[in-house]
Amino acid sequence: CARRLIQAKRVPHRLRSERTMSSGVPIDPACFATYNELQSQHKLRWIVFGVQDACIKMLAAGDTSKKGREAWADFTDAANMPDGECRYGVFDLDISIDDGVHERENSKIVFINWADDNAKIKVKMVHAASKDAFRKGLAGVAVDYQAADRDELKYESMLEMKAAELKVPKASLEKMISS
Repeated sequence: CARRLIQAKRVPHRLRSERTMSSGVPIDPACFATYNELQSQHKLRWIVFGVQDACIKMLAAGDTSKKGREAWADFTDAANMPDGECRYGVFDLDISIDDGVHERENSKIVFINWADDNAKIKVKMVHAASKDAFRKGLAGVAVDYQAADRDELKYESMLEMKAAELKVPKASLEKMISS
């Protein structure tokens, strides 16, 4: 009898739901459709996702009317990345690269994992357990960035921490920070 119970609990890998993460939090399919609008169609500048009603959902999005520091300020606003909460975000970052000969524009998608230090432990645990599976579903992300307090959410902090991964020359980085 005990052997039957053990065998009954095993579920073949191919029968597990692909939409449910290791934490058991399912992803709303609209998240990936909205992400496609940012990545492929360039209709959005940023998107904020979060766990709501035991499901990862899109919570806010910003259009392409703003760029750089101004768009980042809207993205990291307390309404979108609230204190005491956890969120995932993607941001389409415009990069101006000046190598001394040519100046060219490029864009990179940055994945932000906002897990405020003041968030409840259970919220942080569910958020952390769901991150990898959710992140793997977002093709085309160039850089992952972790922020745990408001100072780490600043535009300058993100650029300085991720300049090497974004392949931004120092002169271009200084120009982006000062603008």
